[in-house]
Amino acid sequence: MTSRNAASVLPKAPVDLMAVVVGGSQVILAWSECGAGGLGFRIERAEGTGSAGLFSEIGEVGPHVSAFRDGSVKPSTTYSYRVHAWNATGDSSPSNVVAVTTPQDGTGLPSGKE
Repeated sequence: MTSRNAASVLPKAPVDLMAVVVGGSQVILAWSECGAGGLGFRIERAEGTGSAGLFSEIGEVGPHVSAFRDGSVKPSTTYSYRVHAWNATGDSSPSNVVAVTTPQDGTGLPSGKE
């Protein structure tokens, strides 16, 4: 018989990740926790549509925080995001991947150019 304590179990992956471009120069991410036992969340980003992109960590938030603001985006760029929960044992599998494209002029408003 094997016993496992809570510290030796990986946290469950976050679910329902969503992303919204706000003001053209930032992306707001929000997700749902999928159980206790995590010490926080690691946010990763890739340029492009994610499946072929190389993800890099861009931030971290504490436990029970389910949102993140990415203020380092460039105009006319597609970004893919995913989130991992983590604890002392390691990282969960990633959340779903979401992709957004920032507007050309960085304002979030139509540029008037056709």
